[in-house]
Amino acid sequence: MATSTRTRVLLAGLGVALAGSALTAPGAVAAPTGTAHIEVLAADGVTPLGDTAVHQGDRIVVRGTGFDPDANTSGLPVPVPPGVPHGTFVAFGAFAPDWRPSEDAPSDARVGQQRSATAWVMSEDALNRVPDVPFDFRRTIRQQWVPLADDGSFTATLTVTKPAKTAPDAVYGVYTYAAADAVNAAEELSVPVNFDPAPGPNAPVPPQQDLVWGVAPGYADLVKTTLQGSITGSDGASVSGDGRLTFELDGADVDPATGLGTVRYRGTVVSFTRFHLAEIALTNPWIEFTDQGTFLTAETSDGNMVGDDSMHRIRFAQLDTPARAGGGEFAGIPARFAAPLAPSILLPYSGQQAAPVTFRY
Repeated sequence: MATSTRTRVLLAGLGVALAGSALTAPGAVAAPTGTAHIEVLAADGVTPLGDTAVHQGDRIVVRGTGFDPDANTSGLPVPVPPGVPHGTFVAFGAFAPDWRPSEDAPSDARVGQQRSATAWVMSEDALNRVPDVPFDFRRTIRQQWVPLADDGSFTATLTVTKPAKTAPDAVYGVYTYAAADAVNAAEELSVPVNFDPAPGPNAPVPPQQDLVWGVAPGYADLVKTTLQGSITGSDGASVSGDGRLTFELDGADVDPATGLGTVRYRGTVVSFTRFHLAEIALTNPWIEFTDQGTFLTAETSDGNMVGDDSMHRIRFAQLDTPARAGGGEFAGIPARFAAPLAPSILLPYSGQQAAPVTFRY
């Protein structure tokens, strides 16, 4: 991804601050054998993929050899500090015909890839030299990490994911290139893949949108644009085109006469900034109809960088609607955030107007 000069200057300062704790001498390792090479295999890890069509949700295996564990030591200063090997991205996607960073191709040429379909190949030694304080960059990389052996080999399993957007004349395939703005022509490899957009046997089933909530006015734009991050949903949750969070109904224990009780929804939504300087999750929201009012509760992260690793349930917002016997649809219900919110990055929202909530059961 191309980075502006201003951003590079800001990141350089952070990189210098982190580098002191990270730049330790690596141990002796076996030299990689030969030049970098990849082969793309079917999900069994044995059968060459060749021209076999793949669909959304299918898995493919990428086997690499000849990648230098000590290469790619310059690039962005975060999340990998200067002097530490930055590793290699291995991605399924659709890149422009002229996509190579070493040939000054812009980042837009490689826009056709999803983080969920990209492995970060790096030696364990290099990973252990990535700082985990004050920001846990090691955790960020580990989410995509595939070990690179001392002899320069790796095996990565990728889930085929259709890119949200692609460059003109983009070609589907598996691509490798130096990670985090390092540049290494020797690792810029590609193998074409026959992607069929028609649903296949492993196509993910879109979850039902039984609870829809935008969190706060402008929340999606803040995360995606201002903070250069993203919002993702899984396990019954999704993110709509306008950035609202959606969750599937998971059950209800509601008194049919009074409407008091709890309606449970399932799914996890993770919001993160660029480089995952902050990563927070909202999981399994409930609508609780009580004598004191109606509340939206959910599991939330125990800290600003832990995502869904460690969570607890809190009251997120009070909804301006009474209990109603018989259930049905509640559309555009006004909401106000509880106080205080957690984790601490959400504290500025405490007591403020929240986005309206729509739900059904």
